[in-house]
Amino acid sequence: MLSKPKRITALAAVLLLSACTTPVATQNSGIETPSSWNALQNSAVFTPSTEVDQQWWMHFRDRVLDQLIAEAIANSRTLAIARARVEESRANRAVTRAALFPDVEAVGTASRGNQGFLTQNRTINLAEGDLQATWELDLFGRNQARTAEATAILQSAEAASQAVRVELLAEVARNYFDLRNYEQQIGLTRSNLDLQQKTYDLIRAQFQAGDASDFDVQRAGAQVSTTAALIPALQASYDAALNRLNILLGYPPGTRDTLLKTPEVTAPIDSAILIAAPAAVLQSRPDIRAAERQLAASISEKKAVTAELFPDISLTALFGVQGGTGFGGAPWNVAASLVQPVLNFGRIESQIDAADARQKQNFLNYQQTVLQALENVEDALSNYGRETVRYSSLATSVAQNRRATDLAQQQYTGGFTSLLDLLVAQRDLLAAESSQAESDANLRKDLVAIYTAAGGGWHDVSDASGRVAEIDWYP
Repeated sequence: MLSKPKRITALAAVLLLSACTTPVATQNSGIETPSSWNALQNSAVFTPSTEVDQQWWMHFRDRVLDQLIAEAIANSRTLAIARARVEESRANRAVTRAALFPDVEAVGTASRGNQGFLTQNRTINLAEGDLQATWELDLFGRNQARTAEATAILQSAEAASQAVRVELLAEVARNYFDLRNYEQQIGLTRSNLDLQQKTYDLIRAQFQAGDASDFDVQRAGAQVSTTAALIPALQASYDAALNRLNILLGYPPGTRDTLLKTPEVTAPIDSAILIAAPAAVLQSRPDIRAAERQLAASISEKKAVTAELFPDISLTALFGVQGGTGFGGAPWNVAASLVQPVLNFGRIESQIDAADARQKQNFLNYQQTVLQALENVEDALSNYGRETVRYSSLATSVAQNRRATDLAQQQYTGGFTSLLDLLVAQRDLLAAESSQAESDANLRKDLVAIYTAAGGGWHDVSDASGRVAEIDWYP
């Protein structure tokens, strides 16, 4: 059993080793973080929040969307690939970390032969078992820096996997709202087609009675044909969205069509939208954390390459047993070696320069990622705010066009207006209803963009422990 001073020394050595292999601390991007979003100024639509919503899809109050999100998280091949990359990085870190400890090997040999005068010209049996150990002391921290680099790469891979999840959930939601939009567009077009068909039938009856011209018949028929031609294109877009959703969920096309084709009443969008402050967004977005950890990895890489300038000191030891015909032994050996680079024609210096260039690239990429995140949120907030105004105008337009169509129908029946006025009113109503449905879908997709631009959805807040499952940050 170790004495107290030896135990303290051993503990200190372990703590020192852990400290040396700890990845570089979080780096500052150097980008000034705004105190608030520009789009929030003088806006009653958005409400500031201190946290990023990690279950943003629940605000849509759509059970089908909730089911799609759950299945995508469980079955998506894209997310599974990202998780496999994390496992690869974890294994690579374990390989790198192993260089910090002694390499111990057991070697056994057995032979039978005549070695001439060495064995007095006799045939003998010889058996030997050895335990060999080699340990690179790493006094100048090269392997420690490599381990810190590998750990930072693992952290970056974990954050990148979380970024894949954020984008996956956003794509599921966007395609789902596109599906519902195409579904509604098809319904509106068919409804208007029925109305136009009735008008066409009425004109034909009047033509047969001599109260309308063939020109009126052809004009009404042309509008019916034009409206009917819209349906196949809408149906093709609907089918494409349906297939895309199946693939996003990890299924062949057609597998979840029954769920997706189930009619679902679209709930109104929340009147107040919670949006986290810029500082919270930059802290939450996984792509920013991935870029920052790449920078940390490059800092450790440069330290490791710089350590190549210093000696490589190793200890070796051998302990074994040996037995043969007429004799036995216990061979052992302890040795130390030192290798100092003397002349390498600038190889190490060039590696340091390359590592320094990569560090600069990663720093600039980190800054660019932060700037893009700020741009993403501002754009999403602006788009949603502008679309809200547009939707309100379109709602008024639909009500006015619906009233105009009713009046045109009544006046045409009474003989007070022309067929052209009626057809124009019906066409305008279809266009207004279609635009309103599209605007509603855009509002929902813009809201998705707001939540995902803020970094929402990268972890499951339903974890019973109340915390995010994280990687092992230290070796």
